[in-house]
Amino acid sequence: MGARREFVPRRANRRNPAAGWLLAATALAPAPEIALRSRALEPGEIVRVDVASASCALAAPEARFLDQNVAFVADGDARKTWSGWLVIPLERGPGSVDVVVDASCADGSARQEVRHAIVVEPKTFTEQKLDVESKYVNPSKAALQRIEREKKRLAVVYALRTPLPASASPFVLPVPGDPTSEFGSRRILNGVPKAPHPGIDLRAATGTPVAAAGGGIVALASDLYYSGGTVILDHGAGLFTVYAHLSKIEVKEGATVSTGERVGLSGATGRVTGPHLHWGGRVGSEIFDPRGLTDPKLFSE
Repeated sequence: MGARREFVPRRANRRNPAAGWLLAATALAPAPEIALRSRALEPGEIVRVDVASASCALAAPEARFLDQNVAFVADGDARKTWSGWLVIPLERGPGSVDVVVDASCADGSARQEVRHAIVVEPKTFTEQKLDVESKYVNPSKAALQRIEREKKRLAVVYALRTPLPASASPFVLPVPGDPTSEFGSRRILNGVPKAPHPGIDLRAATGTPVAAAGGGIVALASDLYYSGGTVILDHGAGLFTVYAHLSKIEVKEGATVSTGERVGLSGATGRVTGPHLHWGGRVGSEIFDPRGLTDPKLFSE
C-alpha cells in the first residue's frame, strides 16, 4: 500500500501546472481553486473534490472521472465552496487516469478546466474461500424474484443526489469491533466465485449499538434478502454509508441523524453465518472502503 499523504492547496506554476494534487489555475481574474483529497491513490478509495473561490460565488462545478460524473453541493449560501466525491474503481489497475474539473464564477468569469492525471497505485485483494449452506449460493426462484425487486429499489436509492453540504469532520467507526473480513476480498462460496466484498465486516455481538458514521438522512431502513436488517444513510452528493445484518432498526426512512447517533443493533440477519456488522460505503453505484471517510485528510479539520 502506498504511503498516506496530505495535500495542501497551492497556486499552480506556469512551468508545471499539473504539479501536485491540489491545483489552482492562473487567470487574469482570480480563478477558482480545485483541491482533491484522498487517504491513498488505490483501487477502492474515495476522493473528495473541493472547488473554492475567494472572490466570487461559483456556478455548480462539473467534474468527470472515467465514467463518473461528480455531483457537487455548495457549502453555505455564499456558494464560494463546493464539494463532491469520486471513487477509484475496485477493478482499476495501476497507471495514470485523468480527472477533469470545469469551474467558473456564477457570472461566467474566471472559468477554468483542469485535467490532471491521477497515478493509481497497485493493490491486491485477498481471496476468501468459504463452505456454506447451499441456500447462500443458490437462492430459490421466489428468493431470486425478491432479490431483483430489491436491486431495483437500491438502484433508486443510490441514484439520489441530495444537496447536503459535505461534513467538516471525519466520520467515525459505527462499532468498536475489529475487522473480520476486508473490503474488496474475493469470496468463493462452495467453489462459486462471488462479487467482491462491498464493505468491511466488524466484530459485533448481537445487540451491539450501531452508530451513524456521519450525519445524513436515512435513505433506507428495511429488511433485505442478503443484508437482512439494513440502514442506508445519505450524506449528500451521492455519498452513502451502509449498515447491514442488524437485529433491530431504530430509525425511520426520511429521518435526519447526526454523527454517532444510534441507528440500530447489530445481529446476524440476512444471509450470514454469524453476528457482525457489515459497514459499506458508496458513491452512487461505486463501492469504496468506508474507512477512507475516517481519515482527517479528507476534511477541513
